Amino acid sequence: MKNHLIKSFGLVWAMVGITSFVACDNKPDDAKEMAEQTNEEVKDTRKSEKDAQFLVDAAEINMMEVSMGQLASQKAMLQEVKDFGKKMQTDHQKSYDEVAGLASSKNITIPGSASEESMKKHQNLTEKTGYDFDRAFMDDMVDGHEKAIKKFEDAAENSEDAEIKAFATKMLPDLSAHLEAAKLLKDKVKDMK
Repeated sequence: MKNHLIKSFGLVWAMVGITSFVACDNKPDDAKEMAEQTNEEVKDTRKSEKDAQFLVDAAEINMMEVSMGQLASQKAMLQEVKDFGKKMQTDHQKSYDEVAGLASSKNITIPGSASEESMKKHQNLTEKTGYDFDRAFMDDMVDGHEKAIKKFEDAAENSEDAEIKAFATKMLPDLSAHLEAAKLLKDKVKDMK
């Protein structure tokens, strides 16, 4: 009887080990996907999954802008592009910190590192040099800010959480100012050789 219990106990631990191994294997490698998956598992403490997704996206947007801004402040040819990169780094780090605080207060997990898609964009930009870098960076800044503004406008209009709605609304003027400055610089560098 004692021997049978030991074998049964060993079989249970073997099953737990296999289940744990399989469960760990199902976790995504991408930080953004991991945050999204965690948020799906913890829905009960907030009103809207859409609000959680907005904060995940806002964190991703800000991390990307900080990273790209840092790269531009080092690699850009035109001083105005370098300065714009520094501004993106500073402004979007501040915004990321606000997103992180808001997410924490709402029990929402946000990514702590860039997604694979963002890393590919960053790598592509890293490979550019000279005014090709400046043009590619400014193209990314215009495109990225246009997409960000759409996400923030949607959250400002449709968020079910008053604090998330207020945050999105507060950030729109800054994002719009970034976009306008990016468009001007994009025009300035488009014909430089």
